[in-house]
Amino acid sequence: MRVSTRAVGASLVAALVVAGCSGDIQEAPARTTARPAPPPDRAIATTSAPTSVAPDGPEVTVDGVPEPVRELVTQLYRGEQPPAADDVAAALAGAEVPDGPVEVSGVTGTWDGTPYAVLTAGDDLTLAVGPDDRWRVVGGVWPSLGVAEPALGGPRHVLLIGSDAREQQGQRVDRLRADSLQVVGVDGTGGGGVLGIARDAWVPMPKGGYAKINQAMVQAGPEGQLETVARVTGLPLEGYVLVGFEGFKAFVDEWGGVRIDAPRAFDTFKEGEQRLTGYWLLRWARHRKTLPGGDFDRSFHQGLVLAAMGLKVRADGPLGLPEVLDLVQQHMQTDLDAEAVITLAAWAYLADPGRFGHEVAKGSFDWSADGQSIVRLDDAARASFEDFADGNLEPPAFGADD
Repeated sequence: MRVSTRAVGASLVAALVVAGCSGDIQEAPARTTARPAPPPDRAIATTSAPTSVAPDGPEVTVDGVPEPVRELVTQLYRGEQPPAADDVAAALAGAEVPDGPVEVSGVTGTWDGTPYAVLTAGDDLTLAVGPDDRWRVVGGVWPSLGVAEPALGGPRHVLLIGSDAREQQGQRVDRLRADSLQVVGVDGTGGGGVLGIARDAWVPMPKGGYAKINQAMVQAGPEGQLETVARVTGLPLEGYVLVGFEGFKAFVDEWGGVRIDAPRAFDTFKEGEQRLTGYWLLRWARHRKTLPGGDFDRSFHQGLVLAAMGLKVRADGPLGLPEVLDLVQQHMQTDLDAEAVITLAAWAYLADPGRFGHEVAKGSFDWSADGQSIVRLDDAARASFEDFADGNLEPPAFGADD
């Protein structure tokens, strides 16, 4: 999905309704954004009648998905080898066959024209993409089949970009400075992390010379920003998710708000748990003037927002994934395809919070030759990049000193 033709208009990622706000922040007057109905090409015909097929194995009942998907998951639980991605086929090679009946529930959605399905059976999770009779399993976790590890692509890294564009003023989200740069990674076994990068980091640019890292998107769009972050960090970034101010606010509002656990009070915000709507969450995530660590603290707070969104996705459960991805498509841009998106999103349900770290790549303050205040990434930042190569950052999380 290319940004020039695929405006996806989470968090990871997630990607936030949380009842019982503990904060008393007064919401600013804001427009009400009515969620539009999904376009016709996103609909997938399903049937409410389950299918049960078991001539040579356990009875498998599958509900909520079209016939090709029911056939696919029935093959899976009857010990047959369904059409699957290579790593999934390898993981399922020694799978066991359940002794008793299996009841599977599923939902479907469409990502950039490609149908996908999310299916659960107890603690099992199966992810498939279509279309038509070419459906295949692209990822999942199957403890009931004796499959020890998740089959979701191993260690992976994605760049999340928050654009500085003011869409209401006609500015392009994909051609303004990157206001936020966060790398989200998973290690393939339940661990992961979020690594923030200071936007004033002084680095080589796509078209030559040096500038602040967030200028790469001005020069070469989100693809150039991705390339720059990958070169600076040495991390194997497989894609990006890009959002502007208005898209971020609309996404949060239409999802119902986000509950954050603020580590400190500042500006008009309280310390502790509070539910924020899009306007206030954006303001909380972008504030830096009164923070002791300035831009470093702000980057750390932005990582906390991503973590809060991940917790919301986790709480809603796997069958809520199409709703989240619909909102992502409406308000964000990305180059990730359906297979990449759903297998990455699955980590919101499978990751162990106790194995998920959070850091900010820091450095020393300096001045450029033309008088700009910049950050020169130091040895500690480079050590963080190396540590994150396996998709894992060691907890406990650290950031600004409280």
